[in-house]
Amino acid sequence: MRKISHAIAFVFAVSGAGCLGGAPSGDPSQNPAPVGDPSSTGTGGTGGLGIAPSSGDTSGGTDNTFDHPSDQVDPFAVLARIQEQGPPEISTRMHSCQKLKYATLGNLLVQLGVDLTKMSTPLSAGQLYNGGAQALGAANYGARVPEVIENTTAGATKTFDIFVEAAPEIIAAMPMNKACQVAGAATSMFDANGKCTAAGISCIQGSPSSQAQVDLCNQALTEASTPTIGKTIAVASIMAAAHTCE
Repeated sequence: MRKISHAIAFVFAVSGAGCLGGAPSGDPSQNPAPVGDPSSTGTGGTGGLGIAPSSGDTSGGTDNTFDHPSDQVDPFAVLARIQEQGPPEISTRMHSCQKLKYATLGNLLVQLGVDLTKMSTPLSAGQLYNGGAQALGAANYGARVPEVIENTTAGATKTFDIFVEAAPEIIAAMPMNKACQVAGAATSMFDANGKCTAAGISCIQGSPSSQAQVDLCNQALTEASTPTIGKTIAVASIMAAAHTCE
């Protein structure tokens, strides 16, 4: 029985050494104070808890813990970021870089009034969408290839081309689009003077627009060679900014 007790004691001693490290060595005044020693005032003691003093901007020393940076965060900077980007649950979705799924892109275009059945019309949004499944990273179930979740150069280029070709259809369909109505009233992308409307931008991007976005939209109109091209560029740019990471 005494041999068994000694063996158990030895096992616990080895386990404790493996978890806590070896016995202190060197100058005793430089070693952490024993746990619970309230009289310790050595360089290693901190209130008798056996915790090494802080080193620089970390919460512990290199001998007893991992370094945990203790950088201070300015609450006013956080508030300003939230006011600009929105709360985390919104900004994470708006600034996410996962590409639109192929089916989701199609549903978005249809909801905005684009006719994807126009597959025979050369360079129409419908033809580009239906013929660009591979470039857009759609799943190939026959080959057991899953959908691509990140944008590629080919996929981003094809998406931008689709937005450009879809812009005229989106502009024409917006006044009849129930999804774009505000308090039951129809919404137009451009007002009687040909300027961008905040409600139109909100409908395209699916979130409230800002005055800065309206100003950029109007700038695109003035810098284009013709009003028609300007409207197309404005709408396609808003679509690309809202629904991609580019």
